[in-house]
Formats: sequence, structure tokens, C-alpha cells
Amino acid sequence: MAKKPLPVACAIDREYAAPLLVTLISAVEYLDPGCEIQLYLSHENLDERTIARISQLVDVHIIEWGRDKFDVLRRHHRYPAVAAFPLLLPELLPSTLDRVLFLDADLLILDDLARLWEVSTAGRALAAAPDGAIHLCSSPRGVKFCDEWGVAEGSTYFNCGVMLIDLEAWRNREVTRRACNYLNRAGDQADFLHQQALNAVLWSDWQRLDQRWNLLASVAGRAYGQPASGFSETPGIVHFAGRFKPWRAPVGGPYYAQYREFLSKALQGTTPVPGTLRDHILSLYDRYLRDSLYRCERVLWNHGLF
Repeated sequence: MAKKPLPVACAIDREYAAPLLVTLISAVEYLDPGCEIQLYLSHENLDERTIARISQLVDVHIIEWGRDKFDVLRRHHRYPAVAAFPLLLPELLPSTLDRVLFLDADLLILDDLARLWEVSTAGRALAAAPDGAIHLCSSPRGVKFCDEWGVAEGSTYFNCGVMLIDLEAWRNREVTRRACNYLNRAGDQADFLHQQALNAVLWSDWQRLDQRWNLLASVAGRAYGQPASGFSETPGIVHFAGRFKPWRAPVGGPYYAQYREFLSKALQGTTPVPGTLRDHILSLYDRYLRDSLYRCERVLWNHGLF
């Protein structure tokens, strides 16, 4: 009996090969056996061995970018070109798809993605979870020029690491064009590239996912974490967003041990790429000092200094 396809999109460069394998291995571990992930992957410089390994896990379709697609996007000095991939999904994916689940590569999946797939977007362009670090569009590193873009006061800011996208609604509302206009206006002030742009143009056009579908690992279960973060529930997806990456060096928080178990499966006995000196300094800070210094960190972070 044929399995039900579950369309997932992702974009990475070579540095994120191992974490993408963790995301996929953990997703397959919990996936309804009647479903199969249909992965639409855009990549830079992945070797054939890695692509073959991915193909053993999921039904993979490589998405090639034309030069004209790159020209649509404003370049940003902090991000590789593939970082803006979500903005072009409706143009790059087959027209036969009516929606897709976009996933970042720095995720640990701990529940059945088929359950997430069944969530309704309620006619909105996408469904996403509130961001655990940037609470409002008006927050210091939220949306720039809120008044100019008509963003209502008190609007919640969503995280783009997990998005269930209604492709038809996106196309009809010209989300790509509007988001690119925002990025051109914000320039290098756009701290989080496509995430900030999508919050600017979709602040009233997104469906809220339960926080358990995108739980920030750096906050959940930590001494400084807020009860509203969703830690009290069983997480569906843990997101290792930010500077603290568990495949580079040990990190704090309750999900590191689980991540390392899946990373061991992903590496299949090969030696992981060693973290830099900076990674190991951040690792020591995260494990031993962050609980007591988090308020100071947030002040620096809000000013773009951390």
C-alpha cells in the first residue's frame, strides 16, 4: 500500500549537513508509518554521499535555483543565499502542491509530523508558533518601521523555523514581492532576514501553532525560561536556534542528551566537524554561567551586541 506523502521543504549549506540528518532521522523515528516525508531540498555544496544518506531516509527532490531567482532577493552580509529560500518556496515548488511544511535544519523532532500536517491554517498564509526570544513585532529586534508597514501595536512575532505554508494563499497575496520590498527597505537592519520580513507583511495573516511545535531549546526548561514557553507540555519540535549549536559543542538545557543520541546515528561512526574556539567558549558559558547572566545577555542581545 502506497504511503501518504508529507511535503517538507528545507534549505542548507554544507555546514548544516549533520544537523539536517538529525532533523530527518528524528522525524522518521516518530512519523506515522503510513506516511513518507517528501523532502524538497535546496542546498549549497552538499556532497553525493550526504545526498545519498538523505535519500535513504526520505523521498528527496533537489530544488535548483536559477540565477534570476537569486536576483530577486537582497543579499545580506550575515546570511548565505539559501537562508532566504522560504521566500521563494511558492515559485520553486511544483504547482501541484497546495501546501508545504518548511523546517529549519537545527531541529530535534519528538512527535509525529503527520499530526502537525493536519493543523488547519484557517485560510491564512501560514501557521507558525510565537517566537520564544522575540515576543512582539515591536520588540527591539522585531520588525523595523512597524508604523510604516501598518503593524498593529501588541502584534505577536512568530518564528519561521517551523512553518506550515498555504502556497495558494501565499501566491494570491503576493507575499514574496511584499517581503522582498520590506528587505529592500530595511537593508542590513533586517536582523533575521526572511523571518523579519514575513512578520512585517503577515503580522495579521498567520495562524498560531501550539508552542510545543517550535520550542526554543535555549529557553525551555532553563532557570530563566518563562512558564508560557510551553516547557510543561511534551515538546513536539525542539529548535536549537541562535548561537548555541549542539553539533558543534555541548550546550545546556534538557534536550542536549537526546540531540546527541540522534547525532550519533547521523554521523554513523564518523568524526563530527570540531567546533571552533568560539563555539567552546559559548559552550562553557551556556552550561555554567548563562542561568545567572541571562539578563545581562538579553540587554546586549537586544542591542545586537551578542
